[in-house]
Amino acid sequence: MLTTKEQLDTRQALAADQCEGPSSDSCQFINSPVKLQNDSVRIGSRLADFYPTAERLEFVDVAQRRWVAPERTLTDGASIPRIFVPIVGAPRSQEFVNAAAIHDAYCGIGNEQLPEYHSAPWQEVHRMFYDALRVGGTEAGRAKVMFAAVYLGGPRWNSPNKRLDMVPDAYLKDAMIKTRTYIDENDPTMPELLAYLNWLELRLIEEWVPANEDGDNNSRNDRAETGAGARDSGTGNGAGIAGDERIDGPARQDGGTLALTDANSADGLATSRDVTRAAR
Repeated sequence: MLTTKEQLDTRQALAADQCEGPSSDSCQFINSPVKLQNDSVRIGSRLADFYPTAERLEFVDVAQRRWVAPERTLTDGASIPRIFVPIVGAPRSQEFVNAAAIHDAYCGIGNEQLPEYHSAPWQEVHRMFYDALRVGGTEAGRAKVMFAAVYLGGPRWNSPNKRLDMVPDAYLKDAMIKTRTYIDENDPTMPELLAYLNWLELRLIEEWVPANEDGDNNSRNDRAETGAGARDSGTGNGAGIAGDERIDGPARQDGGTLALTDANSADGLATSRDVTRAAR
């Protein structure tokens, strides 16, 4: 079904609160491109070298909020959780590095001493990453995939009820593969993508996270990728997530629904080709 003018207007209105490129008053980097010092830093078991920024870098989002990566922010140029690199890739191109440096200042390993570190909610920090990618020149679909990767696999702080660190890696990888397919097939707006991610997140939390767990979870980059702790309902290989449960899809932001037409798939999480966009 073709998109009507009313639906197109709705999608454009939903996109108005995000950066889709630089503008004069907002959606811009200040002191770009990021400049790095020559002295590399090795951190624990991380494979990539980190480099301190040589100068302050700022990003101004659509609400004219300033995000800062101060001098000596450590960055490896790729803010993608390690378990998702085979799915997303390890981006180090010029259009990614500014966004990565800003993102790393707020939640990257090695930057715990910075005043910016964890100074904003994790949801806002990861959402800023998308806007910064777009302003840096990243194509919208790729930026959404990279945003989804840090949303599902990146660090979360001050949210004990939204922890995903107990979810076996195989299940998170499966969720990421489905999210990438969903993005490729549906070209969602950011509110629609967030609704889809929230739905996946709820399913994973209900299945794997014990009630009344306290504390923050750390980045999955910094723990062993064993997939240990799988319950009897699954073996850590991507099978058995809510396998017998029919799940309603998330609400669309334009008044329709994202209908999951067959949630009883072999792995229990509906594939994104089962997601139909009503009223489209």
